[in-house]
Amino acid sequence: MNVVVAAGAKIDIAKSYTFYERQSGGWGSYFRKCIIEDLFQLEATAGIHRIINGYHHVKSASFNSILYYRMEPNQVVVVAILDGRMNPEKRDRILTRRP
Repeated sequence: MNVVVAAGAKIDIAKSYTFYERQSGGWGSYFRKCIIEDLFQLEATAGIHRIINGYHHVKSASFNSILYYRMEPNQVVVVAILDGRMNPEKRDRILTRRP
């Protein structure tokens, strides 16, 4: 299945990259590498994950990030990649604003 990363999710990746780089040099690059691996894994597993606020979600294999996606004909659209420790109310606000 083709995986498409929406603009909002790309911004989420950039923000997390910056956060992890500030923690320790090189962590941002490692985060991005792990998220790319998660996206490749999603090609094979899309559609089997639980739904929250209308989006399927799956935890990153290496970080506390959660990938939120929707199924469309012939593709998976990742709409958000958020910290799994985020307040659920904030998460819900973000997800309801994503197309």
